[in-house]
Amino acid sequence: MNVQVSTNFRKHARKTIFSIVVFAVSYVALLLLSIGITVGFTLLGVLIFAAKPMFLTAVLCLGLFASGLTILFFLLKFVFASTKVDTGHLTQIYEQDEPQLFALIHEVVNEVDTSFPKKVFLSHDVNASVFYDSSFWSMFLPIRKNLQIGVGMVNAVTQQELKAILAHEFGHFSQRSMKVGSYVYHVNQIIYNMLYKNESLDNMFEKWGNISGYSAIFIGISVFIIQQIQHILKHLYEYVNLNYLALSREMEFHADEIAAHVAGSQALADSLLRLSFANHALNNVLTFYDSKFSENIRSRNIYPEHRSVMLLFAERNRYQMRNGFPQIELATLKRYDKSKLNLEDQWSSHPSDEDRVKALQQLNITKQEINNAPAIELLANRAAVANQISDKLFAQVKYEKPPLSLEIASFNEDFENRMNKYALDQRFNDFYDFNHPIKKGETPIFQVQPKPTFDELFADNRVDILYELNSLKNDKYVVEAISKGETKLKSFDYDGLKYRPEDASELLQKIEDNIIATELKITDYNQQIHFYFARLAEEQGQIKEFERRYYDFAFFDKNYEETQALYTDMTENTRFVFQTLPFADIEAKLSDLKRRESEFKKKLELLLGLPDSKKDLEESLIRSLDTYVSRDLVYFNVDHYNEDHLQILFDAISVYKKLLDDQHFMKKKHYLDFMLTLEEGKWQRDDLS
Repeated sequence: MNVQVSTNFRKHARKTIFSIVVFAVSYVALLLLSIGITVGFTLLGVLIFAAKPMFLTAVLCLGLFASGLTILFFLLKFVFASTKVDTGHLTQIYEQDEPQLFALIHEVVNEVDTSFPKKVFLSHDVNASVFYDSSFWSMFLPIRKNLQIGVGMVNAVTQQELKAILAHEFGHFSQRSMKVGSYVYHVNQIIYNMLYKNESLDNMFEKWGNISGYSAIFIGISVFIIQQIQHILKHLYEYVNLNYLALSREMEFHADEIAAHVAGSQALADSLLRLSFANHALNNVLTFYDSKFSENIRSRNIYPEHRSVMLLFAERNRYQMRNGFPQIELATLKRYDKSKLNLEDQWSSHPSDEDRVKALQQLNITKQEINNAPAIELLANRAAVANQISDKLFAQVKYEKPPLSLEIASFNEDFENRMNKYALDQRFNDFYDFNHPIKKGETPIFQVQPKPTFDELFADNRVDILYELNSLKNDKYVVEAISKGETKLKSFDYDGLKYRPEDASELLQKIEDNIIATELKITDYNQQIHFYFARLAEEQGQIKEFERRYYDFAFFDKNYEETQALYTDMTENTRFVFQTLPFADIEAKLSDLKRRESEFKKKLELLLGLPDSKKDLEESLIRSLDTYVSRDLVYFNVDHYNEDHLQILFDAISVYKKLLDDQHFMKKKHYLDFMLTLEEGKWQRDDLS
């Protein structure tokens, strides 16, 4: 296969190669300079010792010689450095055990025209990658790559989509035109090694310093010169890296095109759009089991559970199903992101999924033979492999006693119950996910019609306004950073128009005006909804209950920001515990913390006194909280922290946040559920009439 590189690829490749030449020339100049310093220091030391032979001049001679060698070592140490990838968390598989998966890999390798991977590993996650141990000599010697395949990814794609994903990974190494990317990667590693991986040098300085007090002088000389070299290298690193990242983005498009020729545009596009969703589902499964740690419960096999959660989330989000998998359209993602801001992220190594999908759609390469069977069926011993990977994943958890496993039916019931507890009814169409049912003012500002229906109140166009507000606020944050010079750009686009950084302040005002107008519109929607349900409550003789539930939530919501600020304040003012400070500073900060703690304890005690607030808390944690509220704990004693008391404090801060958020949500849900009861009562009355 010979897929031609794009004009952009060639342009960025030329820039990258030029940046490598600049680095090479600069490095040789620095190396020659360091050799000159080493020779100069050595000659100076010898001359001083020859002029007056004695112990001090001998030390000076040796010290100058060592300083020169240290600087030279700094510039050459990358030659001996190597990067080894830790494979302890991975599971190696072999062709005799997994013939179908290896057959697919052979097929992709042949079509892409590259070499077969040295080893094939499975991991637990939603990912695929090609990796290898690298060193300075990797630029000159051929190295066979290893392939890592995430079972979480295999569990979420068809065989055709897996073929496309593997073709993309191998596509990075398949053609001569892609070699420049690998070469630049190693140059970047060299500079990074000299800038940030200096443990060996630090150890050398430490040992040198222990030999004699005179060593400090020569260490100081070496450090000063090395710092000047690093200052130059930092500029070179930024220059080379910016060009490399621009090329890297083009390499992604190029590898996508190779994958499209192997498996078709649609297969790769569908998998790109689904994988972040699949990763979200897997993280939810793992989070679920985090909460089961205290009950000594783990998963025997996380992948049937992973699939169950994907299907559940797909149903909740109303995604279409195709070939047994959720189909996530580009338009669906764009519904949540209504940003009008367009700026090129110079420091991103990958283009956005949206840009990649659009490029694939433009290629529009179709394949006649397509295998849409689940990719997980390629694993001959999938249950055993999945169990083995799950065992390795949970082996990191230290249980008090041998853990029990949940059956899939029990998992589904427990997971869905937990999700429902923190989910609002779907009939609200996500309107209250980022919005609270608070009315402001007495009458609606805008009236679409005298009596809107329930469906009109929660229509898609109204929910879209909420996403628009979120995007406006995000845009404001970015444009604010540009106006302050925190984000460096030559220019950027907003709503189809090009702006310079100096125009950002003027644009910021426009965005803020749009935020105010959008918030007013949402306020009006909330008013319309409130009066709609107040009228239903009046008609059904439920107005007192309606108002009780409303004001119960509204009062809590009014103080919610203030109580959230108290949590932030306590979190910020306990960070010093993790810093190394003089004892006097620790005492001063603890004194300040104690003053803040009085109000915090009162608020925590109020939260603990609310109905059902302690329902999901362990007994040991409840006892810890009672101790915190009732006692004056000592966090620091003379010269050391009291770790037990600090743990009680941190537990209290964490639980405070959880209780606060839980109460806010439950009061909101309590009120919204009653609104639905009123709507159901309306339909019953209409049916009777």
